[in-house]
Amino acid sequence: MVKKCKLTGTTNSVRIKTWPDSTVAFPASDMHFEDIEMVNVSNTVIINQEYRPWNQCNRKISNVSLKNVSGTSVTPVAIKIVCSQSNPCESGSCFDLTYSGSGGSIKSQCANVKSVISRKQNPPICGEPAPIDAPSTN
Repeated sequence: MVKKCKLTGTTNSVRIKTWPDSTVAFPASDMHFEDIEMVNVSNTVIINQEYRPWNQCNRKISNVSLKNVSGTSVTPVAIKIVCSQSNPCESGSCFDLTYSGSGGSIKSQCANVKSVISRKQNPPICGEPAPIDAPSTN
């Protein structure tokens, strides 16, 4: 659990990254982020499993929760969740997410995400599909 943090001017904040050729055999699960404040952050929430050139991560991400997470994003995509095509993310929950753009409107993008439970979100979680063939953020 990550709780009661303030991040200012960082490139990444809430981030989950798995590597396609990892030798670790267990899933990435039960990760909880609560009471997180972000100020002028580039990637406020980023979950990414589609790394070039492999694009097939065999690690499942599940049971990730975000609660009372807020702040300002310096990029138009405040939330980006791109999970593995072969093992989509499951059982996510997002409660009380509030972001504003430091330079205008913001959005969220998702790909290969199943069963997200949500309440009070700005921008709406998984508001549009993420371009999974675009270069990833490291």
